[in-house]
Amino acid sequence: MNVKLGICNFCVPGTGVFAPRLVAEAGLDGMSIEFGTYENGFPLSNRRIQDAYREARERHGIEYCNIGCSGFDFIPFHAHRGHALYDIVKKFVKDAIDAAAYLEIPLVFMPAFHASAIDTEDEFRRAAEMFRYACDLASEKGIKIGSENMMDSERQLRLCEEVGRDNFGIFYDSDNYFYNKGYDQIEILDAVYDRIVPQLHVKDGKRGVLAGALLGTGDAGFYDVMAYLRKRNYEGWLIIENLYEREPLRALNEDVYATFRQDVEILKSAVK
Repeated sequence: MNVKLGICNFCVPGTGVFAPRLVAEAGLDGMSIEFGTYENGFPLSNRRIQDAYREARERHGIEYCNIGCSGFDFIPFHAHRGHALYDIVKKFVKDAIDAAAYLEIPLVFMPAFHASAIDTEDEFRRAAEMFRYACDLASEKGIKIGSENMMDSERQLRLCEEVGRDNFGIFYDSDNYFYNKGYDQIEILDAVYDRIVPQLHVKDGKRGVLAGALLGTGDAGFYDVMAYLRKRNYEGWLIIENLYEREPLRALNEDVYATFRQDVEILKSAVK
């Protein structure tokens, strides 16, 4: 495999703009950053904050692999025309893409959980329409758009066809399908592999606990995913998404940074 290793910035103990220093100290190649939520004014849309992230990246010699839009957990990405939040959603999408362009980040991805979960056919249709809007904006700037969702492989592939844009793909996660739906992680990965962005989250957890176990010690089949990626000679990012400041991982060590570093070493060993 030819991979770069990263972590979601909200997973780095303490988070914040100082996270790049901790990421560099851990020997990772980079991290993803979050655009923020509507409630707090989408902080990454602010040029001063963008510049702070740029300065931190350059100082510590890391990369930002993507901008995540987890704010869509709270407002519906697939809001219909006439919905009170429809224009806000479109602005959210545009501003996230503009931030990625300014920071020279190659990917923006839209999680489809909670308020943005794609359950009904109407939500599916509207999500595809919004993804087409995002892809057309992003294409002009050389940016890819990813969808992280809980749908089965058939609907994920259908979404790719409905969106119909070369810069659109699936953002795979090594635990979400098992945790949320009980799906086989490898079955999903094998089905969508040719349509992944290619960046993916790696995390682990015991049954009923999301992102709450060191990599390879949970029930999600982390090493099976690594073996599959090795077999396919995967090239791209592996991005840790374990939650070290929350129980049960917090209980492993009084120093949650030490637990984070332990997980990084597990990932490094898994890709050798």
